[in-house]
Amino acid sequence: HQARRQVRRLWLCVLLACGGGGSDMPDPDTVIPLAWEAGDLIAMVVVDRQHVDPMTLGADRCGWFLQLGEATSAGELPRIDQEGACIITDSELELRTAPGFEAFCGGTVQVVAGGLNQTLTLCGIDRIPDRMDLECSAADAATSIAVSSMSDEASDDRLAEVMASVDVGRIPDIQSPMVNEGGTTVWPAGEFLVGWGGMGGESVEIVLRERLGTGPALRCFVEDENSYVLPDRLLERFRGMIVSLEVARINQTVVDVEGTELRISHRVSDATWVFPES
Repeated sequence: HQARRQVRRLWLCVLLACGGGGSDMPDPDTVIPLAWEAGDLIAMVVVDRQHVDPMTLGADRCGWFLQLGEATSAGELPRIDQEGACIITDSELELRTAPGFEAFCGGTVQVVAGGLNQTLTLCGIDRIPDRMDLECSAADAATSIAVSSMSDEASDDRLAEVMASVDVGRIPDIQSPMVNEGGTTVWPAGEFLVGWGGMGGESVEIVLRERLGTGPALRCFVEDENSYVLPDRLLERFRGMIVSLEVARINQTVVDVEGTELRISHRVSDATWVFPES
């Protein structure tokens, strides 16, 4: 696994022209590829378990999506700025909003995760499907996400036969900045150290954005090593705002299915609001 990760890290560095290739660049184990080449076929299955809704700090929120896309041209996740493992982007991490992707026929795909058991036929559609809501009780019943597909179900079926799965991950409870009983915290006076509990994910995604979810987001894609210091320069545009901070652990399996990259991801997160010091 470490060898595969290093190869993907170096290849991502080439595509993003990051010039380094060291550890301080985006971790490649993301729900969506951060860069791609023309003709790439991507199949994404994501179950997203937000234990705290970053928009409200209220009830938990769950969803899932199955998206198949072919890259019509080489590209990357749009970014306004980048430093180290972090980018500022106004794009969500879905194929349907990534530039240059078109839907392709993948036949019939079954997704099973706890109380989620859905079979979808993805042929004859001209757009990549949206995210779908999921009852959190169904997500909580899952110990793994299993995906299966049969081959040659249609003349243009481009997703070959496959059975693959990924285990669900543990919530990365936010430990730094220190969160008060109301579920909020304040901007640190010095470096912005984000710390979280647990371990064992393929990667961790840190998301900082204006509290109401408008405007670009700072997204950092890092290894699951319990802490990361956000780049001070990229934080400048957010200082003085009330922002939401979400930390998500990604468990992932990536399989090459006869030329189609199947990415199965479980995303589980904790969140808080960060207020300017009064």
